[in-house]
Amino acid sequence: MHKGFLGVAAALALTAGAAQADVTELRYATAAPENTPWGAYLKTTIQVAEEAAEGTMKIVPYYSSQLGDEQTALRQTVRGRIDISGQSNTATSLVVPEIALLAAPNLFKDAAQSDCVFDNHVQPIFGPMLEEKGLILLSYVEVGYQTIFSTEPLPDAQAAQGLKIRVPPSNAVTLYWKDVGAAGVPLGVVDMVPALKTGQVKAIQTSTVYGVAIGLPKLAPYVIYNNTGSHDIGTVLVSKKVWKKLTEKQQQALLTTANYVDELRKAIRGAEQALLGKAEQAGAKVSRPSGAAAESWLKHAPAAQTALIEEIGGDAPKIWQRILDAKQACS
Repeated sequence: MHKGFLGVAAALALTAGAAQADVTELRYATAAPENTPWGAYLKTTIQVAEEAAEGTMKIVPYYSSQLGDEQTALRQTVRGRIDISGQSNTATSLVVPEIALLAAPNLFKDAAQSDCVFDNHVQPIFGPMLEEKGLILLSYVEVGYQTIFSTEPLPDAQAAQGLKIRVPPSNAVTLYWKDVGAAGVPLGVVDMVPALKTGQVKAIQTSTVYGVAIGLPKLAPYVIYNNTGSHDIGTVLVSKKVWKKLTEKQQQALLTTANYVDELRKAIRGAEQALLGKAEQAGAKVSRPSGAAAESWLKHAPAAQTALIEEIGGDAPKIWQRILDAKQACS
């Protein structure tokens, strides 16, 4: 009996070991903090993907740039050292420069047109381009609209001439401010608050949710929100080297994460308005440009768009035309 018991125990151990060996573990890198709408989205989509994979896949998230900043994590994903990464348009454009066109200032007339373009037209354009660079596009994710947080009033674009403003390290934004006549200072999110406190910059442009959440209105109480201005969309990418090793069931399971894009959009846009409201209640001067004020900002977009296309070069003119065609289809 004793030997029989040991034999059964050994068999069970081997079976458990084999089952464990059949589970594919994937590391998922993101710059997003866990307790944010992006963190909640990641948790939801991980659970959905794991369930769809029927126990054959485990996804381990690494929040708040634990595996390196966005640029580092994306390069490691290309190499297959990180399995999945979520990042901003700015970071993605380091791999496929033409993707910066999607962040061109005032590209879309409203959120509905933007959503239509991303849902129906963008993947066929950029999916193959990313795959050529060793990445599989799972989905786009909403980052939100960019907002200006300033230490001084900016009633219109003319008031911003000569302004030193922190901008994301992206030509899509830098070229816009150059046309305005301001001095855009490209800085990462880690450096932008110290730069504001030391006077290196007098204003900051960053995503609305992030900016309000970290308390920028307390340091720069003049807040300009424009939901037809710079709109940032991030990407969720899988290493092609990793993708080719997955079973078809696991691949399809990962693709189900795209079904929750609209859920995140609603969460981000709801958070934008809620946080701006709280900032106003706390004393910030929040403006939403309209009329002549809005036009003063809008009129600099066409020149900045043209400059961006020229700066990227290569196939950028052809890609730009495809984006314009998509806009027309979504009018």
